[in-house]
Amino acid sequence: MSESDKNTALIKNLTLFFGGFLLFTDVFFLAMGIIYDMPIIRYVIYGKLVINTTNIYLILKKHYLISTVIIYTVILGFMITGVVCMGIQPAFQLYAVGMPACVSYFGYLHKRVLKKELSMPIIIAIHVACYIGVYVYARFHDPIYVVPRSAIDIHIVFNSVATFGIVILFMFLFHNVAINSEEKLERMALVDNLTGLYNRHYLLAVLDKLKTESTESTENRWIALLDIDDFKKVNDVYGHNCGDYILHDIAVLAQKTCNDCTICRWGGEEFIILSSRKNYSTEILETLRKKIADEQFRFEGNEIKITVTVGVSYYDENLTNDVWISKADEKLYLGKSNGKNQVVV
Repeated sequence: MSESDKNTALIKNLTLFFGGFLLFTDVFFLAMGIIYDMPIIRYVIYGKLVINTTNIYLILKKHYLISTVIIYTVILGFMITGVVCMGIQPAFQLYAVGMPACVSYFGYLHKRVLKKELSMPIIIAIHVACYIGVYVYARFHDPIYVVPRSAIDIHIVFNSVATFGIVILFMFLFHNVAINSEEKLERMALVDNLTGLYNRHYLLAVLDKLKTESTESTENRWIALLDIDDFKKVNDVYGHNCGDYILHDIAVLAQKTCNDCTICRWGGEEFIILSSRKNYSTEILETLRKKIADEQFRFEGNEIKITVTVGVSYYDENLTNDVWISKADEKLYLGKSNGKNQVVV
């Protein structure tokens, strides 16, 4: 499933969740209105039930922006109704505090998937105005209904749990977005998109870390520079899509054959293979060379023979990373000059 499809499914599921949540609160507040004899609450809930049921239909028809407006309006409207009927003690005003997290995340999803969003500054301003407004109203007006302390306590618990639930849910969602975004950026920065191998930035970081390891652990470690022979001819004869196919398949072969090594795409048709432990035999490179030479690469009905040349240089703590790689490149050049399709150590 693509990232866009995941976000679309998330919009639908979250909007449905809120639609269902509002229906659940309707049942609760309707019961409270009946038990504690609050006719206005009951009549408002009857209207909310019709609106929220219609809203579920709109969600299923993928009218997400309209549905979101209805959700915000219904929540704020009932918050005001609750304060007018019961005062500020039952904590209806908390919904105005909890909703900005919801508004922010829905805005993010709408922008990503629908390419449009409701104006977040305006919506936040409306929530703040409603929050302040109900306090101002309560300062100069008594609630319409006088209910027992037990009713107030029940409403405090329900409204608090609902509000904190909303905030925690969207904090969790934002946390996941932040983590996933960082991981995606890290993959983009360190992984070659075509081959799925690490890129030169990752390798250079590994080489820098290698400098800090003990002499014993780096004994006979080597670095190999692998270059596809006559790769330009492949691109010229069969096209760049074929070239990409060859690069990808060679990367797969290298990963399967040298699975204990660090492998990266160095650039163009060049790959670097770094031994992962001391005294690791370079015979694995000869095995890889033979596998590539014996492989039957097929692209759009064409069978293509590919060979590679590999230059190897052993680790020397006195060499910089650039010089170490250059020495492998010198061995590679020597192999190219002597007929290609070989490993030069």
